[in-house]
Amino acid sequence: MTDDFMQSPEFQALIKEYLEYLNSSLAAIKMNLSDGLYQDVYKFAHNIKGTGTSYGYENLTLIGTNICKQITENKYAELDEQLNQIEAIIKADIS
Repeated sequence: MTDDFMQSPEFQALIKEYLEYLNSSLAAIKMNLSDGLYQDVYKFAHNIKGTGTSYGYENLTLIGTNICKQITENKYAELDEQLNQIEAIIKADIS
């Protein structure tokens, strides 16, 4: 994508919508994590893994990839921290 397109009002509106969707989903995903519903967390992370870079958020793609890998390997200890990182990225950019 060109920088002109990424800075266009239309694309910026899509980014805002994307971040608002992630933000609105995050509380439920954290609840799923605390309830041990790892497949729901995996689906959320897989979505981020597949979409983050498209919206200019390579860091979200990397975190989503890490979460998917950790769940696949039954390593759940760092998932809460990973979700907190996603939340921090979202909150920093929502205006």
